Amino acid sequence: MPIQIVMPTLSPTMDKGKLAKWRVKEGQQVKPGDVICEVETDKATIEVEAVDAGRMGRLLVAEGTVDVKVNTPIAMLEGESTSRGGGGLATRMGAVRPLSSPRSGPPPQNPGIVPTARPGEMLGSGGAAPAGTVIGRARLKGDHGPAPQAGSVQGVAPTVSLGQQARTQYILPQDVESDPVAGWLVVVKGPGRGGFRPIFAGMNSVGRDPSQRISLSFGDESISREEHAFITYDEEQRSFYLQHGGKPNIIRLGATPVLTAMEIKANDIIRIGRTTLRFIPCCGPRFAWSDEIQDA
Repeated sequence: MPIQIVMPTLSPTMDKGKLAKWRVKEGQQVKPGDVICEVETDKATIEVEAVDAGRMGRLLVAEGTVDVKVNTPIAMLEGESTSRGGGGLATRMGAVRPLSSPRSGPPPQNPGIVPTARPGEMLGSGGAAPAGTVIGRARLKGDHGPAPQAGSVQGVAPTVSLGQQARTQYILPQDVESDPVAGWLVVVKGPGRGGFRPIFAGMNSVGRDPSQRISLSFGDESISREEHAFITYDEEQRSFYLQHGGKPNIIRLGATPVLTAMEIKANDIIRIGRTTLRFIPCCGPRFAWSDEIQDA
């Protein structure tokens, strides 16, 4: 049967929003990661991405419609399971990835990922969407709140266009002139074998697009364009962490799937798409950029 795409819940307090713009047309083929529409709330504009491959069916809500309640069907998708004669898909929750601080309310437990449904609307509870429903993945396009004061947002920069600075940006201390390198990812298998990319202090988005702080632009199309993963160096703890970006292709640390943030150590193997990477640290227990280095 056709798959319903519904209006996502973009914050714990949201119960309705405006369908600002359709980015697809009826009959258009889409794949996971393609932006299908833009949704506006009183606080932000969000791009909603497809989480399934297929052909767009009917667009049920007209562009510009305001006060669309969450979990209202907004479009139909003829998914691959439909063409094979399969049944309905289980409910899938997308994720909002804020790139700036929210205007109010307590911070989420994991600042990188905010569920698109309130707890009462998760699968198996009374308010759950029916089987066969897909709630698209979403990401922040623009913050409608006041601009944050300097220094209030650490490690993250606003969305940028191709060719501009990376999506995640480390806020440099006054005495540091360039982005400090904390380590490297070396391609040991797959497209780009022998190449490497630096890991910087703070949070690093990983993807194929040049806007990513770690741009794996070696030709592996199974890596998402943006935010397939995040690698973070915490200078206070002098530790590195690997976190998935909520994309369909699973990331593995060795043979273990990365489902939550995991600490990574020297020479650990990371698999993303068809690419295998070896992690080489520069910073750690024996060195950090905050250390005073004595002349040899």
